[in-house]
Order: sequence, then structure tokens, then C-alpha cells
Amino acid sequence: MEILMYTVGKHHKDMLAGVSSIFVSPWLTSYIQKKHWQFERAKHKDRFPNRFFALSSLVLLPGQKSITNVHTIYAPMIWADRHWVGLAINLPRRLVEVLDPLPELNNDRKVKRFLDPVLKMLPFVINKIAFPPLSQFTGDSPFTWSRKHALTKNSHTGDCGPVSIKFIEMHALGDPAPHMSGITDTLVDQLRKQYALDIYKSIILPTYPTAQPGSPA
Repeated sequence: MEILMYTVGKHHKDMLAGVSSIFVSPWLTSYIQKKHWQFERAKHKDRFPNRFFALSSLVLLPGQKSITNVHTIYAPMIWADRHWVGLAINLPRRLVEVLDPLPELNNDRKVKRFLDPVLKMLPFVINKIAFPPLSQFTGDSPFTWSRKHALTKNSHTGDCGPVSIKFIEMHALGDPAPHMSGITDTLVDQLRKQYALDIYKSIILPTYPTAQPGSPA
């Protein structure tokens, strides 16, 4: 998932910059999940990101020292170590929108429990890495969340990962045709092949030495 998110984000780099959005690896949500218990026990939660600065580095782009113009952060998240979803984190609205390929798998109570670490920790993290400080992140009020409705329901085992990435990609692009509601099983098979090809072209192929003039083919 990390490689896939990187590849898709690289492919849409210019578009994402144009709409003030970024794609981040699953390490962001994974780190939050792992550190949540420490965060809950911290007496001074506003100091927490200073002590665990690696969390901030997962949000920022290479070369960035602070968030200055990011509107939406897109991140994959795994629930119960078996189900992937996409998150569209809208910073101005303090809203985490869930892009779930199989929404009936978890009711709202379970979803809230899975999201709690992200909802509670994000205000503190963003407030530390935004410059100038964003007024909407003062205090300790958690983010809110909602489900994105009218999505294709994909029940094939092993497809929730790539389908979640496709939802993220389409959400960032404004949900073009065939739309997130129109992804069929056939399209899922095609996108898995396309993602594999994109990874090969972006990561594997550049590692091969370039043939020199006059050298054997």
C-alpha cells in the first residue's frame, strides 16, 4: 500500500498541488494508531507532537517544514489489521471523510472506535506543523467524521486495498466517470493490473541501467 500510494501520488503530483491536496503513506495512520495510547495518557497533550515529531514528518512533503496551503490530506488506513479504507481529511472543515469499499462490514460504532485516534490526535499535530497557526486547530476539539455514500461495494477478498486507493484517487480528481459508484468487478481487475504496471514503470524500470550507444541490446 505504501508503494501504491506513492506511485499514484507521484502520477497526480501536479493536479494535487493545484487543489492544495497531498497523498500520504499508510504510515501516518499506522503511527497514530500505535501512539494513541501514549497520547491518551499524556498530561500535556499540546506537547505530544514535539516529543513524537516523526508523526509530523509523515504529513509534510519532502522539503516542507510546515503546512501552508494544504486543504485535504488523503491517507489509507487499515482497520483491525484486515480491512483497508481511504480517508479524505479536510483541514478547513475539520472533517475526516471515510471512503469504505465495504461499509456494511463495520457499523458506525465500530467505525468511530477505529477513527478515534485520528480524530483526537490530528488537531494537535496539525496545529504544530501549520504556519501561520490555523485558528480552527486551537483547543483540543477532535475532528468529526462522515461516510462517503454512493460508493461501489466491493466484497472480493483482497481488493479493499486497491479499491480504497482508487476511491482516494477519484475523490481527489472530483469523482470523474465511471465515478466511485460505478466501479465494477471488471474495472477492479483492470485497475489492479494498471497499478502493477504503474509501479513497474515508476519504481522498477528506472533501476535498470540505460543502454549505451554501441552496446548490445
